[in-house]
Amino acid sequence: MKQAEKIKKQAEWKFSWRLLWENFVFQEWEHFYKMPTALYKHTMYRHTDSYEKVVDALRLIKQYFGPMVTIPKTEILKDKDSNYVIRQEKIPWEKLTKQHLNNNPKLVSKFARIIVANELMWKQQWFFLDILWSDIIKHPNTIHNLFTDWENIFIFDFWLLEQSSKNFFFKYFSRFWTWIQLQIIKRFF
Repeated sequence: MKQAEKIKKQAEWKFSWRLLWENFVFQEWEHFYKMPTALYKHTMYRHTDSYEKVVDALRLIKQYFGPMVTIPKTEILKDKDSNYVIRQEKIPWEKLTKQHLNNNPKLVSKFARIIVANELMWKQQWFFLDILWSDIIKHPNTIHNLFTDWENIFIFDFWLLEQSSKNFFFKYFSRFWTWIQLQIIKRFF
């Protein structure tokens, strides 16, 4: 808990353009730090232990995607308000793009297995790994939450969409955004 509070103190002096997204993110040396934004604390994580949600999300991601991807070294800390503070090792690779997939059959195979595992997780657990997020609008040929070194795929962000969330808005947003992602991925990638 002390380490989480120390990181939150560091965050007070940082700027993140992601204030309206789920995480406040900043980089310090070789690590990225992520914690829920004030908006998400009071909307999506209202009446929810965000720390437990993130721990469970990482467990599911390791279970469904572990054999086919690499997850950067990640430590999930809990602050005094039961919110998460994620400390994640920086990876020097590139965001996965359509160009990477066009030029590398091995990556295409891994990416296809990720999509199948994601659909399976949605059917079995009612969770879906958000791999596109809103950045797809600015950079339509980029998979924003997956990185590559041209041989391997890394999952850097593990926010899960929920088909059965207690939060009414998030439940329906999750269903809609999952459907949209599957349409985009199957059509363009």
